Amino acid sequence: MKKLFISCFAMLCMMHAEAGTQKVRVLLDWFVNPNHASLFAAQYSGAFTREGLAVDLIAPADSASVPLLLAAGKADIAVSYQPQLYTLVEKKVPVIRVGTLIDQPLNTLTTLSSSIHSLADFKGKSIGYAIPGFEDIAIKQMLIHAGVDPRSVTLVNLNMAATTALLTHRIDGAMTIYRNYELLSLQDKGVHPVVFRPEQSGIPAYDELILLAQQDEAKKPWIGAFLDALDQGTAWLKAHPQQAWQAFIKRYPEMNTPLNHQAWQATLPVFAQKSAAFSAERYQRMGDFLQQNRVISQIAPLSRYVQQVEKR
Repeated sequence: MKKLFISCFAMLCMMHAEAGTQKVRVLLDWFVNPNHASLFAAQYSGAFTREGLAVDLIAPADSASVPLLLAAGKADIAVSYQPQLYTLVEKKVPVIRVGTLIDQPLNTLTTLSSSIHSLADFKGKSIGYAIPGFEDIAIKQMLIHAGVDPRSVTLVNLNMAATTALLTHRIDGAMTIYRNYELLSLQDKGVHPVVFRPEQSGIPAYDELILLAQQDEAKKPWIGAFLDALDQGTAWLKAHPQQAWQAFIKRYPEMNTPLNHQAWQATLPVFAQKSAAFSAERYQRMGDFLQQNRVISQIAPLSRYVQQVEKR
């Protein structure tokens, strides 16, 4: 009888714990990859569970629709990009930044041409890009910063084929060459890229990956719990990178390649250690940049872009 009572009590405790668990659907920006390592680590290490969260990491069928799916209630958190946030606000999409996943730019303008040693050498050349409305604007401003008339350079929309276009010499330079993946891929092929970092060439620094929530959810306590758990996961990841990698490729065996392992190691230093933190000055500078380049017509108040989350 005593054993039965204990068993029933344990079952009731378990049911109570499950009833108090907050389910969180995290819609990623792309297929699962090393950029999401801290989210995976928070899940695998039990950090989310300890904070009372049951978290699902979901790869989108269409990366372009991620913020709209979030706004429609199809997800609770979405991974996005700081520059994209301004256009979402301009279009009155009811989402807001609640945290940061990667707090520095990863994109580069890269060339394999032996005749290009500085941005000034792009005069009369061609440059490819994949994200219209930001990368093409960034290229033009980088050229202006270097004293080059952008009209002297041919811009080519490559969609997502920048690496191939560089290797086949279809273009002289390309954006969308991320320093923690495509750049490593090029180096593995035995070529010698020359890299120009946007934040060193007239483009405001920005957070590469941010976390969005619906506006009416952003102040709820589970958001703070989520960020607490994410920070715990990031700390665990940095303390146990190889153990985390082994767990990652066991869960996602398609990621078990030498290049992805290199990308995993290259991405570890760039994860935000305090996901709730942000720079108001950085957000203002990017807003000014996008408005000056007519990507957005006006800058909203900071409180429309960023929800300051109180962590538990």
